[in-house]
Amino acid sequence: MDKHTNNTSKVEFDYSEYMQRIEKESIPAYEPTFKANELKNLEDVMRSGWISEGKYSRACEEFLSRYCNRGGAVITNSGTAALVIGMKACNIGSGDEVIVPSLSHSADPNSVASIGATVKFSDVNLDTLCLDADSITKQLTSKTKAILNVCAYGSSGNLDEIEQLAKDEGLVLINDCAPALGCLYNDKPMASYGDFSMLSFFADKTVTMGEGGMLLTNSKNILSKANIFKHDGRRERGHDLIEEVGYNFRLTELQSAIGLAQLNRINDTLSKKKEVQNKYIEALSKNNRVELFKLPLKVNGSLHRNIIFVKNASDVINQLVDKGIGARSLFHPMHRQPVYGASGDFTNTEQLFQTGICLPSAPTLTSNEVKYIANCIEEVLHDK
Repeated sequence: MDKHTNNTSKVEFDYSEYMQRIEKESIPAYEPTFKANELKNLEDVMRSGWISEGKYSRACEEFLSRYCNRGGAVITNSGTAALVIGMKACNIGSGDEVIVPSLSHSADPNSVASIGATVKFSDVNLDTLCLDADSITKQLTSKTKAILNVCAYGSSGNLDEIEQLAKDEGLVLINDCAPALGCLYNDKPMASYGDFSMLSFFADKTVTMGEGGMLLTNSKNILSKANIFKHDGRRERGHDLIEEVGYNFRLTELQSAIGLAQLNRINDTLSKKKEVQNKYIEALSKNNRVELFKLPLKVNGSLHRNIIFVKNASDVINQLVDKGIGARSLFHPMHRQPVYGASGDFTNTEQLFQTGICLPSAPTLTSNEVKYIANCIEEVLHDK
């Protein structure tokens, strides 16, 4: 058996292990909710015979432009794609550095690296899980072109201060709001901050299309150029003039049809997520071995994930999974991923990863399920 075959078998084995773990979780980490309107919209698309982007895709863009207080939007096939075309539209590339929190999804540094720019990792704030002005300032160099802020789990650092810092330093501010749809900072939508912001519609997001993303901006120039990069370097389908080396980052109309149905009931979904958040507070607040993550004072919204901090989080996660609970770690620190291997002081990121646990957070979670999870946490911690 050659080396390539060995590697392929290892990947298949790893995936099989992962699926076996998922299948024994009676309370999953997250599960999307679909209702009759999703099916109605899907049937409309299939009957039309037009399954590439169309009226539902445009309606999703219009809805979120208004909802997030933005001038315009470009829908894409992933949040990563939205980051890529946004940075390309801002002329970020080879020779430029982009500051990225180490506590982030791999899509953040990967999107920077994919356009030829250099990732400059920063530590995060323990109280917010996000960048702050001080952590950003420490990473500034003459090559810094942009700040990629990540609203981790629906939280945020001081966005007003970060936005002002970017303006003072002449930097592009990119705002990853993938887990923060519906969250407010200083009573403004988080996604309204930055030269452009990004949303994700992956399976575990507040609004899901299975996959998908959205670029939001007030800049007509960014909007126009991002749209060109999305459409294979053309201004739109049907145009033969290739203006840039672009990508096919389009979404299907089938996905947008599902998304619009979900957007039309987003306030109900957010309300239910908030109820789940409050159930966890009630069930865990008296457990002195558990620290509940709370949103910063200026942030208002529903947490993307309900997070607790305990000693030896990885061990607790494994025991909770054995009890059928879809517990997960926080983001793995990006600075020590093999592809990056960055040096520096990331004390806070390391501490958060070693102690943080994401608990099941679906809006459909019942009071009994939350109580069961809380009792299991109590049992696991009591045995330590």
